Amino acid sequence: MIRNRTDYEHLLQAMGLCVSVRIPVLIWGDPGQGKTAVVEAVRADGWHVETLIISHYEPSDFAGLPMLVEGRVELAPPAWAVRLRDHTGPSIAFFDEFSTASPALQAAALRPLTHYEVGSLQLPETVSFMAAANPADVAAAGWELAAPTASRFVHFDWELPLEVYGEALVTGRWPTMPVYEPGVDYPEELARQRVLVSGFLRARESQLSSIPKAAVDRGKAFPTPRTWDYAARLLALAVQKEAPPKVRQLLVAGCIGEAAAYEFLSWAQIQDLPDTDEVLAAPTAGWFTGTRADRVYVILQGAVALAAARGDGDTWGAAVRACCAAAAEAGVDAAVPAVRALLRSRPAGSTLPAEVTVFGPVLSLAGLLPGAAGSGAGGAGRAARR
Repeated sequence: MIRNRTDYEHLLQAMGLCVSVRIPVLIWGDPGQGKTAVVEAVRADGWHVETLIISHYEPSDFAGLPMLVEGRVELAPPAWAVRLRDHTGPSIAFFDEFSTASPALQAAALRPLTHYEVGSLQLPETVSFMAAANPADVAAAGWELAAPTASRFVHFDWELPLEVYGEALVTGRWPTMPVYEPGVDYPEELARQRVLVSGFLRARESQLSSIPKAAVDRGKAFPTPRTWDYAARLLALAVQKEAPPKVRQLLVAGCIGEAAAYEFLSWAQIQDLPDTDEVLAAPTAGWFTGTRADRVYVILQGAVALAAARGDGDTWGAAVRACCAAAAEAGVDAAVPAVRALLRSRPAGSTLPAEVTVFGPVLSLAGLLPGAAGSGAGGAGRAARR
């Protein structure tokens, strides 16, 4: 619930973070609450906004109109998409009154929302998608959103608090949606957030995909592999831009739903993970002694991510040794996924540490230690020396 100006500005920041990483946003609110106005206000900052009242269009306005061109059929893009392509600066394709979209229109909008393709036209990276909707019970000829459509958006509930309305009505100055440019360290933070998501889902596998049974709930946020990726991307930028905890909570809840978001954020907050570079600098320093299996998994996935990012044999070897140390200190099972991933991406010319024999039977069955199959730890040791 948006009670005051601070809540309102947190919501605007969450929306701006979504636009900054090109993840589609859907804001839900009653009629006349200023949803359209706040999106179109970015024109004052030089943005181009294409506003489409969704019920005024046909499926071909999103999927493309079939046309015969030199003996072959092409999907001609509509004029709104062409204008977005031709604009040189940042742009927003704004689907207004989205809850009036029929199932056929929702289906036609799936590919534009996911792949930024409209017919045969590929929209440039300067384009972001936003949408606004009234709840179906107050929308004009409203429809519930289908689950495939809902899972392509980050969902926010919108209200215009009296504190904001009263002040802005008098001064004429309305709070605006901030937009950000991801910094050079964004990929590093994204890798860290994806490690946290992977670790949480390892502990709570049922939360990977959980589509609600009720139609009204399927039209909002719920966990899927796509929306978990949305959450990781948004958290990475939120952390980089030092967004307050409330904004991060709004982002994650908007991706995967409030219940899953609360569980994930609570779990992530108590991890207190060591720095990955420090772990790889001294893999046998006792990082894993007495550590829970889910925490071991997250620490090692951080090592896997760093080894993949750097791509050198030294980092890769240190990551494998960390896996071996984890197996010795906390048990093999939590370390197996990481060592498997590392052996599948082994840099050319790198040497496999001898300690990997601790994984001999498991890796032999997976075919990741050539020549070790059926030979037990001794065969694994011979493979490790290759």
